[in-house]
Amino acid sequence: MKKFHLIPILLAGIFIYLVSWLFRFGFASAAPQDCDPLGWFPEDFGLKDHTVFQYDGYYYIASIYLPQENKFAYARSQDLCHWEDLEPILTERTSGDWDESGIWAPYVIEDKGVFYMYYTGVNHTVAQSIMLATSTNPADPTAWQEEGMIFQPSHPKVIWSSTAWSDCRDPHVIFANGVYYLYYTGLDETGGIIGVASAPTAIGPWTDLGTVITPVPGHIFESPNIFFWQGVYYLIYNETVPGIGVAASSRISTSPTGLWEQADPLSPGWAHEFWLDAEDNWRTSYLTTYDITIAWVNWNPYLNPPRPLIGDAAYYFFLPIAVYEKK
Repeated sequence: MKKFHLIPILLAGIFIYLVSWLFRFGFASAAPQDCDPLGWFPEDFGLKDHTVFQYDGYYYIASIYLPQENKFAYARSQDLCHWEDLEPILTERTSGDWDESGIWAPYVIEDKGVFYMYYTGVNHTVAQSIMLATSTNPADPTAWQEEGMIFQPSHPKVIWSSTAWSDCRDPHVIFANGVYYLYYTGLDETGGIIGVASAPTAIGPWTDLGTVITPVPGHIFESPNIFFWQGVYYLIYNETVPGIGVAASSRISTSPTGLWEQADPLSPGWAHEFWLDAEDNWRTSYLTTYDITIAWVNWNPYLNPPRPLIGDAAYYFFLPIAVYEKK
């Protein structure tokens, strides 16, 4: 049995804590001191699943707008602290469309000057589909153009119907090895899944490849976020246990479709987005209530490849188990 010496671990934790604070407030382009934590905290409405992207010197956030969930809140900032609340986007709902009742969980990528916003469309029976909007000028909220439905799950044993609640939400898209991959929350006969589809272009056509991780009976996997760093793919997602709450986890793989190693807990928050800021530093944005908090990403030095840690890394030396939080 391996022996763990507590004092060296505690000293290492304190060291990482101090370094993270020096990095945040000394060596990096630090946030304004009047904003702690960083993030967007509107007073008149709530935020939920969201996306962060950059354009022309600004960071942009698009988010589910609460409580209506039928449009996206939209804002921009140059410092991740002070946010200019822009007009909501994609506000029109049309009877009979796949997004007639609501829109959820936007995610934006940029490709050759075009910004692609993938999002969940919800019809009158709460059947969910993946929709697309595009823009070449995200600074103008009215410039987003709806492109319609681009994906519904079709792999063997999938459970999906246009006439009943059906899971196909929380899209996330990456480009890897010449292929576009679209990840989503779904359901098939094996249970709640994180599914993936592939395509030769950012708009499709999409081939549904099915689940990327093994389902757990009674658990719901949501809000997948995938990024590539130092030769490794990182999968961040929520695992919801009905009646208990939601916990975030991270997994790693050498392939965008897995096999994924055992999950590690990630805290605080849920519905995480991981992204590089203007100085190529890793950040994460996430929910703990219905606001968006933004924090530094640190890396666990005791694991190889390292796993992500949110905010002050020393916190994790005292958090050996997953923390479930009520949504």
